[in-house]
Amino acid sequence: MKTLIIENIDLKKIGELKTVSRYFCELPDIIALGEGDIPGNYGKAWQSSQTLPPNLVPSIVQLAKLENYEVILLSVSTLGTGLAGPLSAALSAPVVTEVTAIHSDMVIERPIYGGKAIIKQKIESTPVVLTIRRKYFEPEVLEGHTSSIPLNTESEKVQLISEKNEQTDGVPLEDAPVVVSGGRGIGNADNFSLLQTLADQLNGAVGASRGAVDEGWASPTRQIGQTGKIVAPSVYFAVGVSGASQHLAGIANSKCVVAINKDEEANIFNRARFGLVCDYQKIIPQLTQAIKENR
Repeated sequence: MKTLIIENIDLKKIGELKTVSRYFCELPDIIALGEGDIPGNYGKAWQSSQTLPPNLVPSIVQLAKLENYEVILLSVSTLGTGLAGPLSAALSAPVVTEVTAIHSDMVIERPIYGGKAIIKQKIESTPVVLTIRRKYFEPEVLEGHTSSIPLNTESEKVQLISEKNEQTDGVPLEDAPVVVSGGRGIGNADNFSLLQTLADQLNGAVGASRGAVDEGWASPTRQIGQTGKIVAPSVYFAVGVSGASQHLAGIANSKCVVAINKDEEANIFNRARFGLVCDYQKIIPQLTQAIKENR
């Protein structure tokens, strides 16, 4: 099936979509957004420095109709979410969001009810627009580069006035092998330093629930969950996290969840492999010290 990948120039994001494309075709085409070389090999490649969805949609629709693409692949991201709906409407194509698995005969899986259930759906018509949830497909190793031709994006309905690039120290949250996350049970912003110390010992990153972010205790860039980032670490420490379904949707692919909470009725214990009903301010320093002494 003729397949088009649309993604920012990012090795892992493009690698994941390239893996997904193998379910539909041997060699996909790509629209790569941003500056720099396009990693990997593709049938055809277009490139644009434009990254605002409203300015990209007319050009992508024109190209998709001209090339008769049957499958359009996007990541679950600000860009992907911003493009999927308008492309679906303009192309009269069904859109399936948050895809987590693909089976034979165009059967796909996606979570519903905040991740409490998985639904299987069969795609029976094309073109179709799919947004792929991150961390569910092993990224293909991209070798070499593909030369591109410019994507015509002359129409600018929206102008970018300013852009702020927030730098985070240490391992990026999405790539961290260990994540130590805090919720409202942490109590205040200063107590996140305990989590940071533990994360540093484990070469990990610190995350937060939406509740902690809403309280102003952690940056929105650290938010994990349905409206935040999707993580899939080997070990996920949920400290003072209640376990709302929206938060669990963001850690569904974590291999081992360790819950620390004083409330033994907290929902997070239903997701955890290991649970500690205790005051985190007592156990986290002991755990950090034990790891430090045994390194």
